[in-house]
Amino acid sequence: MRKIKVNEITKIRFNDFSNFDESNANNGGCYGFWTDFTRSDDGSFEVEYGTTADMEFCPCCGHFGAHFDYDSENFTCRDQFETVTEDELLEIIDNFEESDDTYIEIIQ
Repeated sequence: MRKIKVNEITKIRFNDFSNFDESNANNGGCYGFWTDFTRSDDGSFEVEYGTTADMEFCPCCGHFGAHFDYDSENFTCRDQFETVTEDELLEIIDNFEESDDTYIEIIQ
């Protein structure tokens, strides 16, 4: 396991491409997924989800469906994006098993 200095991180991405197949990555069921943790002004990290799929996907909860409205302050999914503390992020990092298809990217 590599050492990651969380206090120096602005954004970190956890990728899961274990079921990814480029020929079916947008609408064939073999999608890639990722979870971003972006540092907020208060030092916590906001959690946002993404996918390679072309279908509606909620960045707030990480589920498929058209229940998130970017143009509104009224979320039908949650009232806000989830946040985690630096200690919680460290625990997530420690428990994440990297492989060729599941890996961490640090985005400064």
